[in-house]
Amino acid sequence: MKKTKDFGGAVSGINITPIIDITLVLVIIMLLAAPVMNIPNMDVNLPEAVTTESKEKNISVSMGVDGRVAVDEEIVPLEAVAAKVNRKLKHDKNTVVIIRADKNVFYSDVENLIELIKTTSNAKRIAVATKQKPPQRAP
Repeated sequence: MKKTKDFGGAVSGINITPIIDITLVLVIIMLLAAPVMNIPNMDVNLPEAVTTESKEKNISVSMGVDGRVAVDEEIVPLEAVAAKVNRKLKHDKNTVVIIRADKNVFYSDVENLIELIKTTSNAKRIAVATKQKPPQRAP
């Protein structure tokens, strides 16, 4: 007489715990990496000021000392800035456009960039980025 091995019952379901664990880890990685993703690969030395940080969704327009301009992470010609900003504003008109200009860029160039964005794009809210400066303590 032959003995047969009983391997238990049929598999009635899939264990989804490892899938959920992996998904949560990927979500955490994405949340940590998201703020860095909209800054272009361009050195910009921001001026210092005491400010409050905005937690709103925004579009970053960066201007380097060499005159290059980037919208979020993409370097674009100055003439294409307004069109690129308009494409990004298509989904949400109240998005803040943040101007990130190196502190060594001439103020007139920054002013011209702000005027260009203000007159040729649909941007309603424009801000200028600064580096957080520690507040001065009273003696």
